[in-house]
Amino acid sequence: MNILLIRHAETEWNRSGLIQGHQDSALTARGLQETIALLAALVHEFSSVDAVYTSPAGRARHMGNAIASHFRCPLSVEPLVQEQSFGDYEGLSRVQLQRDEPASAEALFSTYAAFTPPAGESLACAAQRLLSFIRDDLAATSHTTCCVVTHGHILQGALAILKEGTPDNFPRYAQPNASYARLTLTADRCDVIQWGIATHLRHLSQT
Repeated sequence: MNILLIRHAETEWNRSGLIQGHQDSALTARGLQETIALLAALVHEFSSVDAVYTSPAGRARHMGNAIASHFRCPLSVEPLVQEQSFGDYEGLSRVQLQRDEPASAEALFSTYAAFTPPAGESLACAAQRLLSFIRDDLAATSHTTCCVVTHGHILQGALAILKEGTPDNFPRYAQPNASYARLTLTADRCDVIQWGIATHLRHLSQT
């Protein structure tokens, strides 16, 4: 099975540097362009998609709807693939958190996957949540190719575990908005074939 792990397109909070987590914000104009560009790339690379699974967040569902509509395949909302909960930090800017709680900000975004924000969850737990969906739920299907629309931070943790067996080096696996990773899933293993695929975004304006 081919699994495409897709990060949602750019949102207003992404652009403003605000921590989203389980909160949501609207797509930017660039985010709308990114959605179109990603869809065109998928159409070029894959003749069909059997199913799309999306995080409950509106920013992810927008991408999921676009993909499912084009490929005329089922769309399912899947809570297991939603972003890490950042708890009390949601709605704060990264700059503010770095200023007020520098040790926590460094642990959360750079050094410590087991760090749990107040009233939130750790990246290590969130990443295992996503991987359990892949290994348990997707493995039980007969899909040839499916898409999972998820989020930036949880993707970092999941890719680190798949590549290195531990989430410790999660910053290495940061992916831009509207990029994707391609995995293959067999009965006994899940392998990362490519990650951070974003060549389809090169033509977009940086403004």
